[in-house]
Amino acid sequence: MYIDEALTAVSPRTGVAVRRPGFSNGMKAVLVGLALMFISSGTSVYAVDGPYVGVGGSLSLLNGSDVTAPAREGYPSLNANTANDTGFAVRGMAGYAFPSGFRVEGEIDYRRHGIDEMDVKSPGALVKLAVDGAIARGLLPAGTEYAQLPSAQQARFNDEAKGTQSIDGNFSMLAFMANVDYDFDMGSPWVPYIGGGLGVATISVDAESAAGTSLVDDSDTVFAYQVGAGIGYEFPLEEGRSITVSLDWRYFGTQAPTFKGDVSGEDFEATINGHDIGIGLIYGF
Repeated sequence: MYIDEALTAVSPRTGVAVRRPGFSNGMKAVLVGLALMFISSGTSVYAVDGPYVGVGGSLSLLNGSDVTAPAREGYPSLNANTANDTGFAVRGMAGYAFPSGFRVEGEIDYRRHGIDEMDVKSPGALVKLAVDGAIARGLLPAGTEYAQLPSAQQARFNDEAKGTQSIDGNFSMLAFMANVDYDFDMGSPWVPYIGGGLGVATISVDAESAAGTSLVDDSDTVFAYQVGAGIGYEFPLEEGRSITVSLDWRYFGTQAPTFKGDVSGEDFEATINGHDIGIGLIYGF
């Protein structure tokens, strides 16, 4: 009614109501349609409850890993830090969204990184590699053990084993996570979110020295955690379904796994934590 009134006027000359130019029934229909589209565009993919599935991929920027072991009979303590290459992470998830904005989901996460060097502050059993090198060069008798050497020679081999050492290796992680996320209803297709999760991760590492000596080839299953945030954009589909594309950030970490070293046969620990930056794709039913 108000549109019709706005489009008509009484002629001052004849006193007859006349139609104002510039609008037609077709244009009114277009305006109404645009208004309805504007209103409907505020519906988030998570504005109503329902199941969803998704996949994601990201660059994995792992922090350097602190590698430690206590002093043992015959060897000093181990204190080193590995330089980890930028890796990748892929994940799949399935969950349920509630009208309140909360989502709960299960996630499977796989990541892989290369390891190319290690900064050694205290060599631990790695000092054996320096002693074996001296034996190979004929500087020590065959079968010489580090613990048998005078303290002055031990100190010299300790210094030789310190510093930046080239290694060739990689590690991978398979994690199973239970996550809780919260989506902020912005009244538009843009959906910011925050969240986090707990779970377990099996971490496998395989590395050798520059000379080809195996340093470690082992795995361990430990507690894992993550927190994250991001923003998605929803593309509505028919029957209330939708696809949301998101830009994601997350920080993940694990309890320090324990691995058995191949040089000494003794255990050592390594810290695992870092950041992911990537994209996700979620299909809401």
